[in-house]
Amino acid sequence: MPNTLPTPNTQNILNYPPALAAALQALYDQGATTLQLALTFATADAAILYTVPTGIRLCVGRAFWEVTTTFAGGTSSAIGLSSSNTNYTTKGDLLGGASGDVAAGLGSTVKFQGTIGAKAASQGVIVLVAGDTIRFDRITSAFTSGVAIAHVPVRLLPAS
Repeated sequence: MPNTLPTPNTQNILNYPPALAAALQALYDQGATTLQLALTFATADAAILYTVPTGIRLCVGRAFWEVTTTFAGGTSSAIGLSSSNTNYTTKGDLLGGASGDVAAGLGSTVKFQGTIGAKAASQGVIVLVAGDTIRFDRITSAFTSGVAIAHVPVRLLPAS
């Protein structure tokens, strides 16, 4: 395996939306960044929040929620994050766990919290490769209010 990282250039960074371009530039510059993935109570189940760009491999750290508007409503509503990567497709694998995070844990603003993802807890190392996605999960029911940012720390791995 080569021990070099992909080198960004102005041309390939400019092909991405500004927020993603900034995150990619930080990733290239520092080797690590935190993806900030916005979502609301209305975000659809399995909505894609992020796609790993071509030529990139990411090691995912301990994800957490930043609640900016209290989550409430629904019937025992619970949310989480998973991936399209076949190793992490079960709802809550990356954040929320098998039962998901519920209103009791998401019910006040500016809380940095969340149940560790089922695969993060059992496997410890989560690697996403080019084309893999991070998805929003409605694990149970659906909230009727709430806004949050899912923070997903990532480290750039050497190209394979």
